[in-house]
Amino acid sequence: MADEENQEPTVEEEAAAPPAQQEEEAEAAPPPPPPPPAEKPKQLHQGASFAEDESGRNEAQIRMEEEKKKRMAKMEEEMKEYEEMRKEEREKLAQEISELRSKREQRKQERAEEEKRLAELRAVEEQKRRAEEEERQRRKREEEAKRKEEREKKKKEAEERMKSQSQRNFTISKKSGGEAGASGADEAKQGKSKEQLEAEKKAALEQRVQPLNIDGFSESQLQEKAKELFSKIYSLEGDKYDLEQRFKGQNMEMVELTERARQMQKGGQKGSSSKVQTAPDPLSEKLGSIPPKIVMYSQYERVKDHRGFGERQELFKGPIYGIEYERIKPSSKIVLTESGPRAVELTENGDEPAPAAVEAAE
Repeated sequence: MADEENQEPTVEEEAAAPPAQQEEEAEAAPPPPPPPPAEKPKQLHQGASFAEDESGRNEAQIRMEEEKKKRMAKMEEEMKEYEEMRKEEREKLAQEISELRSKREQRKQERAEEEKRLAELRAVEEQKRRAEEEERQRRKREEEAKRKEEREKKKKEAEERMKSQSQRNFTISKKSGGEAGASGADEAKQGKSKEQLEAEKKAALEQRVQPLNIDGFSESQLQEKAKELFSKIYSLEGDKYDLEQRFKGQNMEMVELTERARQMQKGGQKGSSSKVQTAPDPLSEKLGSIPPKIVMYSQYERVKDHRGFGERQELFKGPIYGIEYERIKPSSKIVLTESGPRAVELTENGDEPAPAAVEAAE
C-alpha cells in the first residue's frame, strides 16, 4: 500500500489531469532520477498471461477443449434426434404406402365385381330386347300375312265379279263410300287409336322403368344404388348420342337420295330442266321432312353476250373522244346595279346592251 501511495503518476495520468494541477505538480515535484539501464526484453510466448497447469496446458486450451466436447455432445444428440425422426417418417410413409396398396386392391376388386354385375345386367337386358324384337317381328309377319290374305281375297272377288259381268251394263249404281271408302276403312282398322298407343307406351315404360324401392336402405346401400343409377344413366346417354348421330347421317343420306330421285324423275320429262317448277313435287308429298330443291331461274336466262371476242374488241378501236353538243345561247344576263342585281335581255348576237339601255330599262 505504501508503495502504491509513493508511486509516481504515470504519463497518461498526467496528460489526463487538468492544466492547473499539472503546473502545481511540476513546481512541487523534485527533479526525476536518471533512467535505469535498458534491459533486454524477454520473449513472451502466446498465452503467457494465462496460468498453466501440470500438463502444460493453459486456461484457454482447457476452455477450448471443453467447448469442443460440448459441441460434439450436442451434435451427437441432434444426430440421434434426427435419426429417430427419420425412422418415424419412414415408418409412417411405409404405413401410408401399405394403406394405399390395400385400398387400390380393394377398389380393383370392387371394380371387377361392378363390371361383372353390369355385364350380367346387360346380358339380361339384351335377352329381353331380343325377345321383344322376336315378338315384334312375329307380329309384323302375322300382320303382313293377314294383309296379303285380304288382298288375295279382294282380288279373287274382283275377278269373280268381272267374270260374272258377261254383258255390258250402262246403269250407274250409287254406292255408299265406294271402294275408296272401303280402303280407307281398312286403313283405319289397321291403324291404332290414341288410347291403344297410350296403353302400349305405358306398358313399355312399366317394363323398362323398374320401380325404385329404397325403404330400409342403409347409407352404404343408398350410395351403391346411386352409383348403379349413375352408371345406367351414363350408358343410356351414350346410346342416345350414338342414335342421334346415326339419325343425322341417315337424314343427310335421305336428302341426297331424294334429290337424286327428283332429278332422275325430271330427266324423263322433255324440257323440264329448263323451266321453273310450278306443279307440286310428288316426292315432297311422300317425304314431308325433306323440302324440294327450289329452282329460281333457268340456266338459259343468264347469257352475258352472244358476240365473240373479235366483235367485242372492235368496240375499243379508233380514236376515243367526247361528243360536242350545241350549246343553247342565253337570252338574259344578271347585271349588278346600284339598286341591286337585275336581269337584262341580251341581243341576238349575245352581246350586252349599252349602259343607256340598261338605265332606260330601270
